[in-house]
Amino acid sequence: MSLPIGLTWRPAEPSDAPSIVALQDACFEVDGGYREVEDEILERFDSPMLDPTGDTLLGVDADGAVVVSIWNYMNPEPDAMWKVYDDTYVRPDYRSTQVRDAVLEWWMQRARTRVSASDRKLPIEFHQHVYPESQQEEIAFLEDRGFTPAIYFDELRRDLSVEIPETSLPDDLRLVAFDEVPDEDALAARNAAFADHRGSQPWTLEMWKSRRDSSSNVPAASFAILDGDQPVSYVLCGQYPHDWEDRGYSEGWIEGVGTIRSHRGRGLASVLICAAMRVFVDMDLEYATLEVDSENPTGAAGLYAKLGFERVRGFIDYTRVEETGG
Repeated sequence: MSLPIGLTWRPAEPSDAPSIVALQDACFEVDGGYREVEDEILERFDSPMLDPTGDTLLGVDADGAVVVSIWNYMNPEPDAMWKVYDDTYVRPDYRSTQVRDAVLEWWMQRARTRVSASDRKLPIEFHQHVYPESQQEEIAFLEDRGFTPAIYFDELRRDLSVEIPETSLPDDLRLVAFDEVPDEDALAARNAAFADHRGSQPWTLEMWKSRRDSSSNVPAASFAILDGDQPVSYVLCGQYPHDWEDRGYSEGWIEGVGTIRSHRGRGLASVLICAAMRVFVDMDLEYATLEVDSENPTGAAGLYAKLGFERVRGFIDYTRVEETGG
C-alpha cells in the first residue's frame, strides 16, 4: 500500500523533536497513555534498536506540522523470533482508514525489509500496545488486521504516605547502589532474571547502556543485591515530572525489578522495592508506580499487593506473527 498523498514523507531528524512532542500531546488527549518531552524524543535517535535514517518516517502537512510519526524498533539480536515494537502516532484529525492502514503497513513492511537483510530468517512478531479504557476503536482496527491480545499488563501504584515495611537481607548478601555494578554484570543479571518472563528476550549490552543512560533515571533509588561480587537482584527507578499534572500527583517509577532464579523466595525484591520507596519519600513524592504482567509467572503481582500496590489501569500487548520462510 502506498502512503497517502497530501503529506510529505521523510525520516525523522533531531530538529523534529518539538513537532513530534506536539503530535504526541494531541494523541494523548484522545488516547491517554503518557506524554513525552523533547529530551526523551532526542534519546530515541541513539537507540540501538533502530537506524533513524531508515527506520523512522514522518508525515508532514503543508504547514510543516508533523501529523504522523512512525518508529520501527527491533531487538538487534533475537533468539526465537524477531520482535518489532510500535511507536506510531497519527494525529486524531488524520485518522482515516486509508492513513491508518498505510501507517501500519509501512511499519510492518519496514520490519520485513530489515529481517530480509539479515541471515537470521526467524518469525517476526509485531507488537502494538493499546489502552482498553480509551482505545476501543484501535483494538477493533488491530483485530480486523490479524492482531490478537497476548499479554495484559496492570499499572499499579502505592501511596507513599502509608508506612513502608521494614525489611532485612540474609547475612550472606549485601545491598549496594546500582551504579556500583559493572555493566556486563548488570546485563547478565537482567537477562537471567527475565529469562522465564513471558515475551522477554535477552538484551544486548548496547540496549542496556541505552536504558542506563536515560534522562528519566533516578540513580539514588536504584539498587542491587550482591552475592559475593555478583548481582543477583536489582531495582531500577525513574521519574517523569511532565506527567504529574495530568495524573494529579507526583510519583516515582519502579521500572525494573528482577531476581535470578537461584535467589528467588528470599524476599530480595521486597528489600529492593522498599529501599526505593524510602528514597521516593525523601524526594517528597506521593506515590510509587510500576507495571506488571497480570499473569507474571514469578508471582510478582502477589508481592506488589502485599506491599500495598493497587491497580490504576491496564494496557494490552497485541501481537501478530509472520513466518519469514527461513
